[in-house]
Amino acid sequence: MRVLCFAAVLAFSVSMSFLQLGFVSVAPFGPRLCYAMGLLVPIVAASLLFGVWLGALEGLLAAVAMCVHAWLEPLNIVEKCLVFSMTPAFVALYTLAGFFSGVLFAMALRNEPRGVKRSLVLLAACVVPALAASIVFDGSVHAGSFDTFFTHADLGSPMAQVVCDLALMACATLACDAIAMRWYERRPYMSARTIVRSQMISVLAVVFVATLATCFVAITRADRNDAYRGMQSTLAYVRDQCLERWARADELEASGELGKLSQGMRQTIMDDVSVRSAVEEYSQDLGTLVIVKDGLVLCSNSEAYPTGEAFRDAFGQDATEFVTSLARSSSMEQTLMVNASDKAELAYACADAIREDSYVLMERGFSSVFDQRRETMAGATLVALVMIAVTYLLGSRLLQRVLMGPIQRTNDSLEQIVQGDLNVIVSETGSVEFSSLSAEINQTVDTLKGWIDEAERRMESELAAARAIQESALPKTFPSIPDAFELYASMVPAREVGGDFYDFFALNDHTIGFLVADVSGKGIPAALFMMRAKNELATRMKSGIDLVDAIALTNEHLCEGNDALTFVTVWAATFDWHTGTLTFVNAGHNEPLLLHNGRWEWLRESDGPLMGFSELATFASRTLTLGANDELLLFTDGVTEAMNTDRKLYGEGRLEELVNAHAELAPRDLDDAIRADVAAWAAGAVQSDDITILTFRVL
Repeated sequence: MRVLCFAAVLAFSVSMSFLQLGFVSVAPFGPRLCYAMGLLVPIVAASLLFGVWLGALEGLLAAVAMCVHAWLEPLNIVEKCLVFSMTPAFVALYTLAGFFSGVLFAMALRNEPRGVKRSLVLLAACVVPALAASIVFDGSVHAGSFDTFFTHADLGSPMAQVVCDLALMACATLACDAIAMRWYERRPYMSARTIVRSQMISVLAVVFVATLATCFVAITRADRNDAYRGMQSTLAYVRDQCLERWARADELEASGELGKLSQGMRQTIMDDVSVRSAVEEYSQDLGTLVIVKDGLVLCSNSEAYPTGEAFRDAFGQDATEFVTSLARSSSMEQTLMVNASDKAELAYACADAIREDSYVLMERGFSSVFDQRRETMAGATLVALVMIAVTYLLGSRLLQRVLMGPIQRTNDSLEQIVQGDLNVIVSETGSVEFSSLSAEINQTVDTLKGWIDEAERRMESELAAARAIQESALPKTFPSIPDAFELYASMVPAREVGGDFYDFFALNDHTIGFLVADVSGKGIPAALFMMRAKNELATRMKSGIDLVDAIALTNEHLCEGNDALTFVTVWAATFDWHTGTLTFVNAGHNEPLLLHNGRWEWLRESDGPLMGFSELATFASRTLTLGANDELLLFTDGVTEAMNTDRKLYGEGRLEELVNAHAELAPRDLDDAIRADVAAWAAGAVQSDDITILTFRVL
């Protein structure tokens, strides 16, 4: 990306040179013009975006491009008088401008300032390079070999030069920084379509500028060739006029007839055959004509070449050699001329020999040669804009159809696959690449489905084994002692394995212990914690200590290493059937229902803390005396919180109504009735929690 962007900036700077934008006359200052260094724009952009060394390289290459253009065909008086005559100074100027700009930008941005502060430090970094560039520019002009024509008055004040260069650098710096910051901030959230289109716009912008530069060069060449043909035609006409009139004058002199005429008549006749009238009638706006004879200006339509003055005094020390060379080669060369505004101007010059000692020279200023170039370039720019816009629209459409559309559809298919729909088939076949990609995605999905099926089979097998282990840990032979008690329990997990459990065991020959518990969570983690809690409770209760102490010790052990903060609710009890005494502890569990005197009622006792949550938890026990036909119904919240398809809970009220309607049922039958009613309530809704029921009846 850096290489492509640097190449774009370099192409822009080269195009600026050939568009005659390397030096731009930006504003008149009285009789003087101020030239802004347009090439500072790509140079500071490169220094800001790419660093010190690439900024210096951009400055070097931009200066070389300007020198190449000045060598081929300078179209600006600054190129002719500065670049062409002071090439080393000019190259050093732009190279050092790029280098020091990069250094100053790096120093200004080392603490990554933001907002207004960032803009201010960037502006401050532009001041020194702009000031230095303007000073070197002004000094180089006055040190050049064309200082006779190109004086300080032609450049404007040095302060105006600094202001113009600083304004250019500041605008370029702030614009590039804003664009770069916005690009890097938004790029992680930009779609591929946006990124490609923005890069397409950048490329088309470079193509647009390069196209304008090419058109500018082509139009310039065409105008120059037209000027050359016109100047050659004019020179031939003036030469023929000179030869014809000089021949008539020679005939009149040889005939002796002029001596018979009065002085006034002789002057009138000689004026008729003089070439001065042919030259002076030619408008200076169309060019300057000079007839040179024996090294003297014979006549001219410009005050810059006074009649009778030595030609070399008006044109330069090498005037005679220059005109002689032009006449022999019939070529057109660049020179400097003084225009009608008495200012130096680049011009084209052609010459033709009249006689051995006489020449006619013609000069046309650039303002005359290229007077239609601006209108032609305006039309070319409009055409280029239309073509670039059409290219962008067609390119965007083609990009959407050939690349971005298939990518989006493929991405949509992948999103469905990621969400779990493995039956999606990717069928993008618009190109070899997309066909291959579609086939590989489909093959990958097929392989994934095979792995998933295998993993599911293995998981089902492992879960079945885990469920068998869990079921084997729950007692299946339910005690029933005549004239003592009858007990029945069941547990149905919401998944293959669950966190609910029940247990019962003999504590001595007249006491039984039993409990129902519910571990937080579901699945394998809950099942593992359930096994741990079940073993801990059974061990402590069988040890013969008080029930409340057994619960407290179990809680302490469950808290050890419980980083996942898994907890368990427990309702545990012991029953002595000799005395009918029921001792129980409720550790955060659902209150049970008690059948007494033929009526089921809630056994509302103070709820204790959860187990496994805090080692500091304290528990309390309660006692009841149960008589014949009294019955306890213990359950987990999977019963009361069962939901139907309308997401309504089964609830304690419905459970109480059910058991009161079936008070005569034995424990096993009551268990079946409760499960049947819960299933009917759910009406096909997925079981959301484990369901555990334990029924204990005193006989």
